[in-house]
Amino acid sequence: MAASESRDRLDPLAKTALWTASMRAREHDREDRLFCDPLAGLLAGTEGPEIMRRFEGAVQPGVEDPALAVRTRYLDDQLVAQDRDGMRQFVFLAAGMDTRAFRLPWSTGVTVFELDRPALLTLKDELLERAGARSQCERVPLGVDLVADWTTPLLEARFDAARSTTWLIEGLLYFLDPMQRDVLLRHLSEMSASGSRILADYVGQTVLDSSAMASWRTRMEEQGHPWKSGSDEPDSLFSEFGWTVRTAAYGDPDADYGRWGDAVVAPGVPGTRGRYLVSGELP
Repeated sequence: MAASESRDRLDPLAKTALWTASMRAREHDREDRLFCDPLAGLLAGTEGPEIMRRFEGAVQPGVEDPALAVRTRYLDDQLVAQDRDGMRQFVFLAAGMDTRAFRLPWSTGVTVFELDRPALLTLKDELLERAGARSQCERVPLGVDLVADWTTPLLEARFDAARSTTWLIEGLLYFLDPMQRDVLLRHLSEMSASGSRILADYVGQTVLDSSAMASWRTRMEEQGHPWKSGSDEPDSLFSEFGWTVRTAAYGDPDADYGRWGDAVVAPGVPGTRGRYLVSGELP
């Protein structure tokens, strides 16, 4: 199947992965880039930049939002540090066009499971194979529905629930309603051995409901991929499932990288921002 035909089979939510890839490609092209992602442009194709330009022109004309660059670098740093600490099993939920399996310096013995919609991962694999890309770890792509049964396919792919795992939930939680979010977190928590880690990004519900976010939410809904949930108390949210977490707001010293010019907005405080990054551990 041609890549163009595979792209045509993507639903609106899956196509956000092309948009994200185009933003990563744009960051890669900067002289002061926060990370290298030489495969991002290939994976974005021609449609990714079109989605990016169309959306940014309607919602934030002339503004290049630094959140994607900061988020990617922050999570990269966390993943590399956990690898160095001995973590060998990683699960990326809603992996999309993420290329960390190819671009991060993984240690010998690391396995990365990439979970996302089958059509999206099929397209990704076609493009990567055509480019001759080789992963730096054992990469296991799994086409699943994350609001259905994804745990059975993961276990069948030889995921070891007895081993500590790092779960990466990037660019996903706000696309889930509260019930879907809680079911997802409960399932992954039940599959996590002691010492497992979790990394996620999220948005404050207060900010999500604010007038400053109205045009964003409207545009996202019009495009078929609305933001459905947030949380003003991320520490409490994750602790309900047994995790001890730390929340970093964009603009904090460890989530800035000299790129975040907006004032820090803590979770639960109204403002034009209010997105944050979560890192935690299961005792």
